[in-house]
Amino acid sequence: MTGSSTFSQGSPGRLNWLGKALLERTSRAEQSHPPIGEFVMVDGKRVHFSRQGSGPALILIHGAGGNLRDFTFQLADKLARHNTVIAFDRPGHGYTDAIHARGETPAEQAELLDQASRAIGLKRAAILGYSLGGAVALAWALARPEFVKSLLLVSAVTHPWPGGVGLLYGSAANPLTSGLVVPAISALARQSLVETTLYSVFHPNLPPEGYLDYIGAGLSLRPHSLRANARQVGRLKYHMSLMAPKYPTLNLPIEILHGSEDRTVYASIHAVQLQRDAPNAHYTPLPGIGHAPHHHSHLEIIDAVHRLNTLRN
Repeated sequence: MTGSSTFSQGSPGRLNWLGKALLERTSRAEQSHPPIGEFVMVDGKRVHFSRQGSGPALILIHGAGGNLRDFTFQLADKLARHNTVIAFDRPGHGYTDAIHARGETPAEQAELLDQASRAIGLKRAAILGYSLGGAVALAWALARPEFVKSLLLVSAVTHPWPGGVGLLYGSAANPLTSGLVVPAISALARQSLVETTLYSVFHPNLPPEGYLDYIGAGLSLRPHSLRANARQVGRLKYHMSLMAPKYPTLNLPIEILHGSEDRTVYASIHAVQLQRDAPNAHYTPLPGIGHAPHHHSHLEIIDAVHRLNTLRN
């Protein structure tokens, strides 16, 4: 009886501590890295985006667990010299609202960003999709060919892959376990874990100086962002299996850039197969580059954008 009483009295304290820790971490993340762009409302959902430059419209879509700061750190400024560059926070990431709690499919994300793009006055655009953002870009092109002028896919997820998504992603995505796993990760994850994860993504390259402070990794550790990311990734493989058979119907120019040393999204599974499946795809391997060409291959990306802009389509 004594043990039961102690547990009953202790649980609320532990829960209160956890709730307080989550609120404090979320508050710190949002105070240190506030919105840096504009907002547009789409069907009651707030969509956060940045806009800079002038010229042909170029939309940037970030990857899993990221936000638009991944582009505004360096690349967006360079692209904006000759383009109107729009970088979006994907649903559930940064400061864009989630559409629902189940984990948005690439097609659902594309539809929200399509409506947001039209709401801010865009009529047609090239789209750069990085990593999971590449899956969203492909879904967008499949669903709205009248809007998507061309694609630049950087380290993009394009096809289903062998295996799963890992224990941590799986536990955070599973409705039966996410209620415990997500708050625990959000409250307890240390900066060292964030840094280790980022270094593994960049390997064999290194994050640029100042990137870790700029990106706002704490935004990705907020409970709602963690949950959205895990569930989007958890559903991704299935939806890629539905999308991949449709790639031969893509009637638009596609530039593919992929690091030869990428061990997060393998070029042999994604870039090589997309070049085979899509009739107008051009693949440029990036020797010695890992999963972050948008930080280490600026010239190649700028050249690819220029090639797409010079095409008459």
